[in-house]
Amino acid sequence: MKARFLTLLGTTILASIACAGARQVEPLPEISTDTPIPTPLPTATPFPTPQPPANPPSALPADSDLRDLVEYANEMQPLLVEAGFLLQQDGEILKASEEGNDVVLCDGRLAADNESMKGIMETVRSISPPEDAQVIHDLVLRSGEAWTEALDNVELFCDTGNQLYKVPAVLKFWEAAASLQDAGNRFWLLLMAKGVEDWVQR
Repeated sequence: MKARFLTLLGTTILASIACAGARQVEPLPEISTDTPIPTPLPTATPFPTPQPPANPPSALPADSDLRDLVEYANEMQPLLVEAGFLLQQDGEILKASEEGNDVVLCDGRLAADNESMKGIMETVRSISPPEDAQVIHDLVLRSGEAWTEALDNVELFCDTGNQLYKVPAVLKFWEAAASLQDAGNRFWLLLMAKGVEDWVQR
């Protein structure tokens, strides 16, 4: 009985090997080295804003340092949201300009957003951050400087048609987006760490 079982098992294995050997292997498609591989740019996204609490506190915290942080947060939060919205909008415009679709860069939307962002940064510079928020404040200012530099280069491209202005524009724009995203993340982490996020108007 045992010998018969081993004979059947051996026959099955040999049949499987024969079938596998007869199976045709599909060749992999050739990759052309002449076709450039597109490298899509990321879309800048504003940081997520937490939902407001069901019952926000009616008075500021008693600790003076925490009060300063809450007041700073209430001044900065709408500016961060507005800057994040502009960056997202302009990131989509820059993506639409890929493959030579330059007309979207010069239709006036980026120029208008450039003026809006400069106004936001002017307001940010007028705000004095508490010590705990100084790094966040510096990141927001760095983002604004990179962003306006990017769009100033876009304006030069629109005025001259010189494609060389597009390269620093794109690089500076993504630097601005990364700095603002970092600032937004640090902003909410700081508020949660200090336990004052419920005092922030949203």
